[in-house]
Amino acid sequence: MLSRLLSIAGITYRIDEEIGHGLHSVVFGGYDLRDGQAVAIKIVNFTPGLIGAKMDTESRRHSYWKEVELLQYLQDLNPYVIRLFNYDYNDRYGMIVMERGGTFRDTLIDYLFAGRVMTSASIQKFWSQMVNAIHHLHKIGIVHGDCKPENFIQVGKDGSSLKLIDMGISFQLPPYVTSRLHTAAGTPDYVSPEMVYSYGMSGDKAKFGYKADVWALGVVLFEMAFGYRPLQALGDNERKINYLGRLRRDIHIPDHPDKDLRDILRRCLRSNHRRRPNTEQILNHPFLTNPR
Repeated sequence: MLSRLLSIAGITYRIDEEIGHGLHSVVFGGYDLRDGQAVAIKIVNFTPGLIGAKMDTESRRHSYWKEVELLQYLQDLNPYVIRLFNYDYNDRYGMIVMERGGTFRDTLIDYLFAGRVMTSASIQKFWSQMVNAIHHLHKIGIVHGDCKPENFIQVGKDGSSLKLIDMGISFQLPPYVTSRLHTAAGTPDYVSPEMVYSYGMSGDKAKFGYKADVWALGVVLFEMAFGYRPLQALGDNERKINYLGRLRRDIHIPDHPDKDLRDILRRCLRSNHRRRPNTEQILNHPFLTNPR
């Protein structure tokens, strides 16, 4: 499909290996030939009749432009969102050139294979950036909707800086509104209970908002602290969704030597979204304000 060299809006890039993919897109690693800067190049396929596609061509085009326009809008408003370098499109493909880095999921896998758990200091360093990334979105009325380790990219020489990616299912809320009916989506391990148990009452939509992102941040924190996800033992996605749909009690949080960490985790993973903190309250919690 692609040659080793690709021209995007008049700039030539060298394409290397595939580093990620979705239902309608592939992400390649590459380099800007002008200065050798490493980049990630997302290619969205607009081809009609694409096998396995869940959206028609026009919907894929709309999704592509939504992502480009949102990334452009956020560049000066949110320092924790991935940097957009370039973009272009033709009849067959939409192309987006972005900052390149490894996913935070890779870091979690490294810890798992090494048989180690993150220290509280490391957790604080990374999770504070995640919360800040979502907080900046919430301040301007945007719900991310798919917060998970795969959607945080580690950039910089030592990989200590996190950038948020994949705004594909994000949506805007009006002022003074904290949730609304929206198409239910997301990754089952990180989906909040309200995204599931309101689903059946509204066709293909559920009522959720900012606090769904807070739940997902809590799941990521749980995974960083304990090395597994709260619903991981349930196995397949259908069982996880069924469990969340019946959940009315708060999820049990195991003991942890860092009492502040366990406390904010307990607050973020409350089954009732009204009892969860907002991102500003999380940023002011002792787990993030006190040195570790």
